[in-house]
Amino acid sequence: MQLYIGRNLVLYISYGAIFFLFVILLGVSWAENVQISKSRHTAVLSSVSRMVTDGPCLRMFITTTTMAVLVAAAVITMVDCTLSDNKLKDSQSIVNFSQLVISDTTSLFVSTTNITRCQESSSNNCYFSSYYAYCCLLALTACSVFLQVNFLLKIFISLVATILYIVIFNYLRPDIFTSPDSETEFPLTQPVKYTIYVTLLFLTLHVIDRKIEYTSRLDFLWKTKFSFEQEEVETMGSVNKILLENILPAHVASHFLSPNRRTDELYHQCHESASVLFASIPNFFKEFYYQTDITKDGLECLRVLNEIIYDFDKLLLKPKFCAVEKMKTIGSTYMAAAGLVPGQENKHQTPHHHLIVLLEFAFAIIAILNQFNKDSFNEFRLRMGLSHGEIIAGVVGAQKPQYDIWGNTVNLASRMDSTGVVGKIQVTESTARVLEAAGYDCVCRGPVHVKGRGMLTTYFVRAPGMRSPENSRDRSFTLDMKK
Repeated sequence: MQLYIGRNLVLYISYGAIFFLFVILLGVSWAENVQISKSRHTAVLSSVSRMVTDGPCLRMFITTTTMAVLVAAAVITMVDCTLSDNKLKDSQSIVNFSQLVISDTTSLFVSTTNITRCQESSSNNCYFSSYYAYCCLLALTACSVFLQVNFLLKIFISLVATILYIVIFNYLRPDIFTSPDSETEFPLTQPVKYTIYVTLLFLTLHVIDRKIEYTSRLDFLWKTKFSFEQEEVETMGSVNKILLENILPAHVASHFLSPNRRTDELYHQCHESASVLFASIPNFFKEFYYQTDITKDGLECLRVLNEIIYDFDKLLLKPKFCAVEKMKTIGSTYMAAAGLVPGQENKHQTPHHHLIVLLEFAFAIIAILNQFNKDSFNEFRLRMGLSHGEIIAGVVGAQKPQYDIWGNTVNLASRMDSTGVVGKIQVTESTARVLEAAGYDCVCRGPVHVKGRGMLTTYFVRAPGMRSPENSRDRSFTLDMKK
């Protein structure tokens, strides 16, 4: 503006005020992101910036004000644009010049004088009329760069600005845009030509803004849909993880949830030392379970068994039994194991610590069942078998995968249960030696025929509060670890 139009007071005041306003708006908008110092003034600017960020109405007001200032900046200097009488006389002199040249060649001095006056008048600040039109086009373009503003607001402000410019070109200040030379260069007058320019630019910017608005809305819808689907995927992943951890142990579930796992890989793991417990309630189906109308075809009996198993499962939530893993229930038999989680052993613990934990779990379910009998006036009794040794753990099945354990240790624990005595915990000789070394009292039962193993010497583990064996002869077979 200063290069083409004379430097005057209106130009300095208007553009200086606009520049100062833009600096303030820019500083308020970015004060929260740019922390120069921790002074009180910076804190005030940051709070104002947060108000602008959190207030949509305030942001809309600032945007509208900025666009209105841009529109007004293009035509504000027209207020000081005044045409002198010389320009009108010059136009008439140019016409007279042509007539004088044709009529009389002696009028050269007059024409030279008129040309000199025309050159003097070219220094008038309204001589570059096209510059005002181009500034109007730039103002319309600047209003369209606010991409985050709704296109309806932009089209309203652009429409008002277009109408304002057209009125200025044709009605308010047509004298500025009227040039005698333009009538011979272009079939249309300059006001009409600039009106066409502004109208075409307005329509073009409107099409571009509409396209941007459509793309932004489509992008927002896609992002919303993607975010919703991502939340659904995360929710389904969490549900699948919970379901899988209810079916499989946590360390096995993490293996199957690993993205690097091969789909055709068979999960298996060998454990050199693990413990297995079988705890059954023999008199449940023999004395309690009946399918009659009173028990609703056995439904009430199964409800009682579910309460018992539920109480057993709640023990696994205690930190002291974190190493115990429930394997399955077979009828009224509860199967559990310990020492199956790799890396859970502590260097300060004994090699057979898992056996001690599983034995304490057996004592705990005895106490749970005794309390249940007192509350429900029943006489359920447990018969348990315990063994330790080498086992193999793995997952079998494709549709309904099941985590299970196999080995001689599992078979021995099952035989200790099936050949045991109600109310006692029967163990093998090797297991009894380990328990005796840990301070537990084991009473020798004697040789017992075990299917597939022949005659084996077994022992009863005396639980706290458990009655001594009825046969006094069994007391003489107490294991002596010193021998």
